[in-house]
Amino acid sequence: MINKILEYIDEYEMLPTAGFVLVCVSGGADSMCLFEVLRHISYERRFNLAVAHYNHKLREEESDRDETFVLNVCEEHGILFYSGRGDVVAYAKKHGKGIEEAARDMRYSFFIDTALKIGAECIATAHTMNDNTETMLLNLTRGTGTNGMSGIPPVRDMIIRPMLCITRAEVMEFITERKIGYVEDSTNSLDIYTRNKIRNNIIPMLEEINPKINEAAFAAAGMFRADEEFVADIADLFINDCCVGATADAADLAVLPFSVSSRVIKKLCNSSLSYRNVKDVLALCISDNPSASLSLPGMIAYRQYDRIVFDNEPIKEEVVFAPIYLSEGNSFIVLGLGLKITCKFAMYDDKITEKKVHTSFTSFEFKSIDICGKIAVRARQEGDSIRLRGQSGTKTIKKLFIEKKIPVRQRALIPIICDDEGVLGIYKIGRSNRAIPKNGDMVTQVIFEEM
Repeated sequence: MINKILEYIDEYEMLPTAGFVLVCVSGGADSMCLFEVLRHISYERRFNLAVAHYNHKLREEESDRDETFVLNVCEEHGILFYSGRGDVVAYAKKHGKGIEEAARDMRYSFFIDTALKIGAECIATAHTMNDNTETMLLNLTRGTGTNGMSGIPPVRDMIIRPMLCITRAEVMEFITERKIGYVEDSTNSLDIYTRNKIRNNIIPMLEEINPKINEAAFAAAGMFRADEEFVADIADLFINDCCVGATADAADLAVLPFSVSSRVIKKLCNSSLSYRNVKDVLALCISDNPSASLSLPGMIAYRQYDRIVFDNEPIKEEVVFAPIYLSEGNSFIVLGLGLKITCKFAMYDDKITEKKVHTSFTSFEFKSIDICGKIAVRARQEGDSIRLRGQSGTKTIKKLFIEKKIPVRQRALIPIICDDEGVLGIYKIGRSNRAIPKNGDMVTQVIFEEM
């Protein structure tokens, strides 16, 4: 069996050529088997072994018994021992998770912290073929694709699983032959957790159909994993070539094969989305509403005309900046806009001004005597309209923003210049046909500078 494990280790290049390997030992048969195998090969492979044990405090005295057992084994063999413990029930309640998931989170957090503290090259866990089968079935009950059906990966970041290539029956045969001691978790036989129900009820039924079900599932997981890696690479190519940040062209995303588009969406969201969530995003891509939005777990997706945007910020009420009343010689800095706004009085010189041709609309001149009341810079208001210079007819600001394809979430942050009669100009868009100066007129200049 050791040779079988060694071949699997070498296939995935799991072990370092030096340094520490942190092996996770609960004291059960699987982990004691892994401990013995790694201890046996550590001399030949020239790495050092350290043990990590996490006490979940879920089985009262039995949990403490397991910790003491592992500690004694490490002292007997002169192996470094690190232990951790925590209140799993309190953690589960605080984070809204089940006991199994909470225990796993706390356990792996401790393992990773310990590995980093001692400078371990990798963390070895004792998952077997049986665990892989259980995981695949568990994922299937929750609804999954090829990623979930890929089972437990042999290597993920620092985590290695050298015993995925053997069954629990092989483990028991090994430790029996070598008279390796272990402790039994009394809850393993109880159907109090979902995984236990699968292990104790579903898998025995499958073994009646196929006694080699674990080997079959292991082979299937490998094929699913190969398919998953291939399609994931195609999704990565699309993201690298066609996406900017967490955004994508809606039409391009919509026409991708679902196997690719679903992965692109999940990668852009950096989140685990359900099949229904992904379908909703794709429906958003072909929506007739260029500003439609969709709530997703932990984020929102919304259309920004031709693009789809994923944002982990919660939907906020429209934020507007306070009106700024301008006066000659004063400058105002609006941090929320990243702009400095300056107001000046000057004599209009059409020769100088016409050379500038303010097509960028970051600087405006208005005939001072034609300004009605106070001049101000503010956010748009319901009912605002403007008759742009050189155009016939009046348009609402809302319609103008739509024509210019300005995203809904940016419209409230576009400065509007107005007086008591209405809108005089819109930053970076245009000016009205009112208060147009002639050569020699006194003008009020409104100048915008980016900070």
